[in-house]
Amino acid sequence: MILNRTNIQIFLNISVLFLCQHVCGQTRLKDSVATDLKNNSQNDTLRVIELNKLAYENFSYDVKNLLEYSQQALSLAKKLNYKRGQAEAYKNLALSSMLIHGDVTALKYLNTSLSLFSGLKDTIGIATVTNYMGCYYAIVKDFKQALPFLLKSEKLLAARKHVLRLTILTNTGTCYADLNEYEKAKEYLTQAEQLAASIKNYDWIAMSLQNSASLYFKQNDMKMALEKSDKAFDIILSHRVSPREQQAIYLLKGDIAYKLQRFESAKKYYQISERFARQMRSREYMAEIYYKFHLLDSIAGDYQSALKNFKSYQLITDSLLNKNKNEIITLYKVKFALTEREDENYRLVAAKKTDKEIISYQRVILFLALLALTAIGFAFVRLKKLNFELKDLNQRFAQQNRQLEEVNGIKNKIFSVIAHDLRNPFAQFVSILDMFKSRLLEADEIITILPFLDKSVNHTMDMMERLLIWSKSQLDGFKVKPECFNVSALIQDTVEKLQNPIEEKKLKVSIHPAPEPPQVWADVEMTRIVFRNLLSNAIKFTPLNGSIDIEMFKEAQSLTIALKDTGMGLNSEQLASLFSFNVKSTRGTENESGTGLGLKICYDLLMLNNGKIRVESVLKEGSTFFVTLPLKG
Repeated sequence: MILNRTNIQIFLNISVLFLCQHVCGQTRLKDSVATDLKNNSQNDTLRVIELNKLAYENFSYDVKNLLEYSQQALSLAKKLNYKRGQAEAYKNLALSSMLIHGDVTALKYLNTSLSLFSGLKDTIGIATVTNYMGCYYAIVKDFKQALPFLLKSEKLLAARKHVLRLTILTNTGTCYADLNEYEKAKEYLTQAEQLAASIKNYDWIAMSLQNSASLYFKQNDMKMALEKSDKAFDIILSHRVSPREQQAIYLLKGDIAYKLQRFESAKKYYQISERFARQMRSREYMAEIYYKFHLLDSIAGDYQSALKNFKSYQLITDSLLNKNKNEIITLYKVKFALTEREDENYRLVAAKKTDKEIISYQRVILFLALLALTAIGFAFVRLKKLNFELKDLNQRFAQQNRQLEEVNGIKNKIFSVIAHDLRNPFAQFVSILDMFKSRLLEADEIITILPFLDKSVNHTMDMMERLLIWSKSQLDGFKVKPECFNVSALIQDTVEKLQNPIEEKKLKVSIHPAPEPPQVWADVEMTRIVFRNLLSNAIKFTPLNGSIDIEMFKEAQSLTIALKDTGMGLNSEQLASLFSFNVKSTRGTENESGTGLGLKICYDLLMLNNGKIRVESVLKEGSTFFVTLPLKG
């Protein structure tokens, strides 16, 4: 995952928590700590403290050193059973994981660090880790999940006059900006700017001005963005600030110049930003800068250079994406390879046993044939009959093997869906439960986040219900119980039960029933599942203020229901695999998730009821699903 500047910006604020205490002597302090480590080689707590310090100092200089020193500190702290040293080391390891790719391992480290700080009753440590948790979710663009952690860290800090307050104010303001709540963002960033000015900390002053400039840039207020960025630029020219902050300011200046079509100035700023990115070994920043150079070269007509820079950008992007992807694929390949190998062994043992039984049976037949030489004709007929039975038996064995392979494929798909789509909700629940057990959440705060939990639980239950429906339909089979019922009333009831998501997205849902009450012949509950899935999909992929129309057309022996939305539409590739098992889950217009099994379930249930389903769709214009059900004979 490449972190763009919006995601990394909230992350920059972590470093200053430590660096702001060392604005004028970064390199000297690093050298001093390294010298202390050489002179103090004994396994004591002082060495752990120095290793953690050196790890933190490398945040703005070298990500690799941050990781290595954190690992050394943790190893030594564990040997000494030094809890505070372990807590700091786990916190630094989480910082390293977040810096590299927003690695989910960071949450594991943060939870461990939080538990240790809680045991020590260290409120500042608890508030710092809680702030880190908010930063993690901001990096992976889950800003709604990030905000409660940031607000909680602010509450934990209370009235303490601590530099952590600057970090929290800045992170919270940046998070509100990413949620497009600009007034709240401006309120927090203004407080941070005023606090930084009052303590005359130039690193923080530069950062606060840069954050405010970024907010105005996002609102397209170029006059204020330019004014704030110029002030930040003056600070880094006249005072020593961290390389990471200088890099961010030059990058922002380049973006503003690019927006104002001052392309030569933009290129100069990007080139200076590139030097800082190389110094810090930040591949994420390098990728972004290569992309900026690609745009500038394209505008200048230097297409050869533009192509070279785009390839460099793509190379870094692919390497980061593939690393995350390969780690996940490797994990599940090992898991499922073991399961499939075990199933294959069972099949081979069963086949071997079956072969032995058949061979034994044939020997008995041959022995009996020899004893009945006088009845050759009868033996011949009998043997022929047995051969037919054996052939039929082999065919059944082959069919059972195919069914077993299909079942294993379904099982693997279900496991994969569970691992992919249910992991994040449960990870959220675990994090909230851990905070509750650690007494980081009060009763009134639980009430505040109940709507988010309720929505997450309902979504998770809906996914579980679809998985169970699919499993039952494929493994055990459904028993169809057809009856005559009014499908118009069923659809109306389904719409009423989905009023909450409909109202949330301000959708207009219209039902146009057939002239006469349509009485179809099908299983009521299966039909209800079909229309719930179809309507849920229409809601999911229709943007705010869109519309959904449901019309009915009565034919000679059937009734066709057309469900039309003004949503995202489907491309040719999606249409080709829509009702198959290879369909990929797609996020909705409000980032709603799913399992990818809904339409496959609809297709199978309609087939069981002698019904049909087809779709017509135009990309970015909407889709129409046609469901045909038989009328009562």
